[in-house]
Amino acid sequence: MTQDQDPSLSAAIQALIEAMQRRDVPAVAQRVNGLSPSERSKVLTPALEHLAAVDPASAQWFIRYLMDPQAKRQLQEGILKAAHEYLQEAGFIAGTDYEIKEGILSISRKALPYAAPDDDPFGQLLLAEFCQLRD
Repeated sequence: MTQDQDPSLSAAIQALIEAMQRRDVPAVAQRVNGLSPSERSKVLTPALEHLAAVDPASAQWFIRYLMDPQAKRQLQEGILKAAHEYLQEAGFIAGTDYEIKEGILSISRKALPYAAPDDDPFGQLLLAEFCQLRD
């Protein structure tokens, strides 16, 4: 077991994580393509959450280059909705401190730290993927 492995994850998820870390497209496809959408979610979500914490570049690689466009849109919608809620709770104003347009969060430096919790590496990774910093 490598230092990045989590013994609480199944062997199938560990194999997927290792394939993602190697950027091995055929191996990733072999572990994901035969699964139903609900089975994919049960394997991909914990794999990406784990990678976001230990190897964010590998998680980002998968999201950018291999993720199904529909699943990517769903993640994007979810993180943008959550960021909007976090920002409103923190007292930031849509249109002034941030705006969401065409699936991208445009945000001020002042508001950025409030857009996702610090203890959520996966949320931070997704936010970075769908965010543009502005001054």
